[in-house]
Amino acid sequence: MRARLVVSVLGFCFTSILFITPADASRYGMMRMTDADERELSAWIQGLDLYEAPDAYSPAGGSLSLLNHFHYNPELRDQTPTGTCWIWASTAMMSMYFDRQFNGDPELQNGLSVQFLASNAWMVGSNLNSGGHVGKTKAFYDMIGYAIPSSNVGAAWDTTFAVGEVRPSLIESGTPWSPFGSTSFPISSIALSQVKTWDIDGAGQVDAINNLKSVLDSGHPVGLLYFLPTTADWDRFDEFWANQPVETIIDLDYAKGHAWDKGGCGHWVVLVGYNDEDPDPAKHYWIILNTHGTADGKRPDTTFRLAMYMDYSAQITNNPDLALPYMYFWVIMDTVFAERNSPAPAKGLRNVTLALGGNDRRYSDMGSVFVSGASFSDPPDSIDSGKLTVNFLEIPCDSQTGSWSESVWGFRFATKAGYMPAVRLAINTQNNTWSAWIRGDNLVRRVNSADGLVGKFEYKEDPLDEDFTLLSQRGAVFDQIKTTARSSLKGP
Repeated sequence: MRARLVVSVLGFCFTSILFITPADASRYGMMRMTDADERELSAWIQGLDLYEAPDAYSPAGGSLSLLNHFHYNPELRDQTPTGTCWIWASTAMMSMYFDRQFNGDPELQNGLSVQFLASNAWMVGSNLNSGGHVGKTKAFYDMIGYAIPSSNVGAAWDTTFAVGEVRPSLIESGTPWSPFGSTSFPISSIALSQVKTWDIDGAGQVDAINNLKSVLDSGHPVGLLYFLPTTADWDRFDEFWANQPVETIIDLDYAKGHAWDKGGCGHWVVLVGYNDEDPDPAKHYWIILNTHGTADGKRPDTTFRLAMYMDYSAQITNNPDLALPYMYFWVIMDTVFAERNSPAPAKGLRNVTLALGGNDRRYSDMGSVFVSGASFSDPPDSIDSGKLTVNFLEIPCDSQTGSWSESVWGFRFATKAGYMPAVRLAINTQNNTWSAWIRGDNLVRRVNSADGLVGKFEYKEDPLDEDFTLLSQRGAVFDQIKTTARSSLKGP
């Protein structure tokens, strides 16, 4: 057993905040979630639509694997000392959807880029170690509008990341569907749903299995988030992964009913197949794709076998921040890419320019930001007030800071003379896009990012509205942002 000072983990994703130095951490990555992050995760899960097998579905015995839709080097499928399993799992599912949709042409070696989201995870409120879920993956791609292959310049997983380290992306997005050099693949939609596996009346275990099998039989992978509540529970899984033969089936129900302690964590993996050929149900299993390499060759395809006949409603105790106390959560990430010759989806930001500094000494501490082409789906009927957010800069757009007006094409806002930062905002309800120009003192400190830029606009139609309505949130990654820096003049 490998030596540890605080916890024993195999790259699990979530835990209440632990104060661990890199020297104390396991050689495998883990994510450390705050209590607030755990509550956000619970709220996200509760908001998912539920999937159940169609009434006409008739399960057939046998075996199935979707790994033929995932072309990867198992030795490289290793999250290293980071807490990025949610990115690895969701990106693998998207890669399988891509391969299936385009019949393996092109065949993406090592799939879509994990590094792309890992380097820009701040855009969805995460980082390399803080925890996440596939809902954050969807939020990122909803903002950006495209995915890129691992073969792009800088897009392969960086195995030299240190615990807690954040780096610029330096990743080429390329031209959509370019046959040469770096390329990108526009995304039409990502739809998330939870497979119903608990709170099922009657034959709950059988129905849970049929619900999961029906998804796999349709050619869809399933993301699995599972929790083990104690350090001892994870030690047991650690021993299984590192030392047991690949044919060994593990039943994680050994942890059900245990009270959450400081070693309690969750881990994202992918359900990619099943085998129920043996007449003995105890030998039926799910095929689970993991993110910890090959265990020194013991797991040549980075998978393990999970017992099929387990307690799908198993629960843990003593963690009030996990509003749903279940051990297992199964999520579908139905991803549709834009067809090869179709226009790119109206997502992302069409133009982003950051101008840093001024061209004379009067504006030496000023900068400007221009964003355009941010799309939205539901135009407002009226606007009483709004809130514009660009990265970490939040600007009120109301009667205290400026004025709103209407035009034949939509709405516009301008700040009062002398108010900083100065804003010109235009919302075009004819083509459902908005743009903004911002100028202010030391703008670069709050807006410039080595990773990416996010533009968000929220509004109220009535002054009595309690909450803002999100019009849209769009983003551009580092290599799309045109930055102009001008030196200020010196002298008297």
